[in-house]
Amino acid sequence: MRRRLTALSALTGVVLASALALLAAPASACGGFFCSQSQPVNQAAERIIFANNGDGTVTAVIQIMYEGPSENFSWLLPISSVPDAEGEIEVASDLAFQRLQAATNPQYNLTTQVEGTCRSANSFGSGGSGGSGGAVPPAVNVGAPGDPSVGGVTVAASGVVGAFDWTALALDPALDDPAGAALEWLTANGYDVLPQSAELIGPYLESGMYLLALKLVKGSSTGSIRPIVLTYDGDLPSIPIKLTGVAANDDMGVMTWMLSDARAVPFNYHSLELNEARVNWFNASANYESVVTAAANDSGGQGFVTEFAGGSADLRGVIWQDFEEAEWQGYESQVYRSFGELFDTTYSRYGSFDGFWDAVRAAVVLPQGLAFEDFKLCPSCYSQSITLSPSSYLNAIEAGVIQPLRRVQQLVDSRPFVTRLYSTLSAEDMTVDPVFTFNASLPAVSNVHAAVRVIECNPNIYQFEAPWRIELPQGGVVRGTAADVGSWPSAVDAQPANLRVLQLSDTGAGVVDKDNSTQINAMLEAYNASVPRAGSSDPFIPQMMGSGSGTTPSLVGPNTERSGGGCSLGSARGLPSDWAVPLGGAAALLALARSVARRSRRQGMASPSERIRRSALPPLTGPGRRR
Repeated sequence: MRRRLTALSALTGVVLASALALLAAPASACGGFFCSQSQPVNQAAERIIFANNGDGTVTAVIQIMYEGPSENFSWLLPISSVPDAEGEIEVASDLAFQRLQAATNPQYNLTTQVEGTCRSANSFGSGGSGGSGGAVPPAVNVGAPGDPSVGGVTVAASGVVGAFDWTALALDPALDDPAGAALEWLTANGYDVLPQSAELIGPYLESGMYLLALKLVKGSSTGSIRPIVLTYDGDLPSIPIKLTGVAANDDMGVMTWMLSDARAVPFNYHSLELNEARVNWFNASANYESVVTAAANDSGGQGFVTEFAGGSADLRGVIWQDFEEAEWQGYESQVYRSFGELFDTTYSRYGSFDGFWDAVRAAVVLPQGLAFEDFKLCPSCYSQSITLSPSSYLNAIEAGVIQPLRRVQQLVDSRPFVTRLYSTLSAEDMTVDPVFTFNASLPAVSNVHAAVRVIECNPNIYQFEAPWRIELPQGGVVRGTAADVGSWPSAVDAQPANLRVLQLSDTGAGVVDKDNSTQINAMLEAYNASVPRAGSSDPFIPQMMGSGSGTTPSLVGPNTERSGGGCSLGSARGLPSDWAVPLGGAAALLALARSVARRSRRQGMASPSERIRRSALPPLTGPGRRR
């Protein structure tokens, strides 16, 4: 069994050792691979897909990302409603990873409710928002929102389509200058917009329309190292993370999808359940990564968060769709009047797909004296001067662009269950290659998380002045004032990042190595007691400002069912979100600084369960751990 577990590491070394003989520069290990020291890979994240083929083999699709400059392309459109949202070694597609990640990204969705009746402009004169009926409809997030928050602007929906990152914005009708607030948000989120755009979009936003904003996905023009597909002997997937330590960035992200008959779990690493009180529910992308990093640190740097686990039928067509296949077949059967027309047609459709230019380089003959890089700068300038064999050219695109996408979709479809796991690791953590096994007795895990922000009204204050509470799916609440909308209390950073730390195996519910729920609940109660009432500096008084019962909602454990939706961390996990609407008031920029702390290993954690006998579980503290 041990030989089969390490097959990926051995095969990786054998495959790339032959390639190294062709390199003049010395090489060092990079992400389980080797790369030139003169041009080291800057690893932003490592993404891997594993498929347990059920025949004693495992197929792995491996990608190593590197950081590069992104292009800013902005397109603004007022809209009336929110969009619904072969062989053992092969080449895969970066686009396949992009599409798979977008479909499985965790989401933290926050909806807003109004409790009681606030002071209204009709009964108390001018200013402020309306009563309990004045709330903007709850926002529904289908992707990852931007980072900075601007008052009066809500991410109603967001996602990735093709090479574009799109966001639908909702503007508070009480804003004096909704167009100005929209442009402030767009500028803060990396959109290249001109100040005079406000005059153009202002009338639409003032009439209550949404604003759809699109820009190029970061890195879409620079690409990344092309993924490869390996099929090797083995029963349990393993990541050769020890080879990554030489060139790894601090807190390097490692994301993996496991395809099999049941949910995948870390076999010799810990399974982490995040403390949802640490996540910024107004804008989860602002601190989700740092929460995961803190959770990994708390487990000795060797633990994974399960972000999604469910049937592969939910992912059918997310990588390569039926209409795309039909479209490609149409291109292959079409009659073209010239080589230039054939090239222009395929370039317009697939020019942004990874692998396209490799296919062109292999199958297209350029005019004498024209450099390939010059041709790439202006393909339409020279397309009528090129020569090619239509069948060879189309075969090259088929092999280098279409089949890599098709192959990953077929791999996902081939197994009934998909699990996505994520962690961050630094070089000192990469002492043990993580191994994963499969447990059919564990429940599915949703990547969608929902919480409710309750605005606590009373007749003496306007709605935009009212305090609020966010009711967490894991149990308990986080309270805040009107001034806190869009930000997250720094006090919660002192809480444990993990609700629970478990050791799972191929059967049963696993062993709980650490349960922080009691400590988290006590710290939440202490923090909530310090939140001032509206219009005063006095601590919050639950009897005056709380729920209809006059008490603070009880703080419950991770497996307690709650009415009104939400998911227990025991059965659901997830990532980026939308943020709720601050009702009324002047637009204000709420600076959301992402806290990136250096790793400090925590000690005193319980020893791993002795029930895990087939693989040694790394200690939670010990040699190699930064103290």
